[in-house]
Amino acid sequence: MTIAIGLLVGAMVVAVFGPVYLRALLHPRVRPGIALAGWVASPLVAIGAAVAGASLLLVPHNESVDGLIGMAQSCINVVHGDTAAWEYLARLCGAALVAGAALRVLTVTVGLVRKDVATRRRHLTSVRLLSRADPDSAVLWLDQAVPVAYSMGGRRGAIVATTGVDRLDGEVRDAVLAHERAHLSGRHHGLVLFVTALAKALPFVPLFRAASPAVRLLVELAADARAARHCGAGSVCAALCAVTGEATPATSLAMSRESVRLRLHWLQAAPAFGRHRARYVAAVLASATPAIVAVGAAACLVLLYCFALKVL
Repeated sequence: MTIAIGLLVGAMVVAVFGPVYLRALLHPRVRPGIALAGWVASPLVAIGAAVAGASLLLVPHNESVDGLIGMAQSCINVVHGDTAAWEYLARLCGAALVAGAALRVLTVTVGLVRKDVATRRRHLTSVRLLSRADPDSAVLWLDQAVPVAYSMGGRRGAIVATTGVDRLDGEVRDAVLAHERAHLSGRHHGLVLFVTALAKALPFVPLFRAASPAVRLLVELAADARAARHCGAGSVCAALCAVTGEATPATSLAMSRESVRLRLHWLQAAPAFGRHRARYVAAVLASATPAIVAVGAAACLVLLYCFALKVL
């Protein structure tokens, strides 16, 4: 059960201390997409490690699952005798706790997804009745002078914009649409929904509580950065100042609704980023490092304890 303990400890380390080291990624010198990968991967690592650890707790005689590390448990059994009743109780309690948390997350997530799908369908049905579809740009245009643009996620995502956006300068208009297309291609609506569900299901977990506002900001920064690569940072800054995020649906991602002043600073301070997909992989692997280290530390501590008992 050495690996099971290590996985559970690793999940706790990521869940509790994740916000501490992940905040270092919220810097203009760090590519927003890389920071977003780290903030999204860390909750997945915590959940995966907890579920894997709980599953191992339910495996009888799991020293064979641990492989060589399982000799620690065998050694302790030699010193203390066969597995005590309290160990079975601890296994069941640990597995039940993780199962209850996982069930809570699953229930809340399913409820939010159903609500989001229903709300999005109703809204897009109404918009399609009132708008003019542009087959070339895949944008639903509403006849309104105020420049407003937002995107709705889902399998058939859509961009909704007013004719006020269409009347903007060509480069600014392109920046607005490029920003919204980045949301759709990056599946940002799904990422925001995922971290929102975690925060609502288990608000007492520091990582889940911190991930929701961080991811909401990072999807906007990532969309800004992608639009800037195509249209230039100046055009994106002008677009942020030109459009408004008022009167946009809560389930949408609107360009000028989240932290506009901070994003303007980010665009002006960020260096020109190249395309390095390996960095995204590195960010995901780094998110799993605390859990891997915890497994190794647990194995070493158990082995040291076992050998110390033998010596004494």
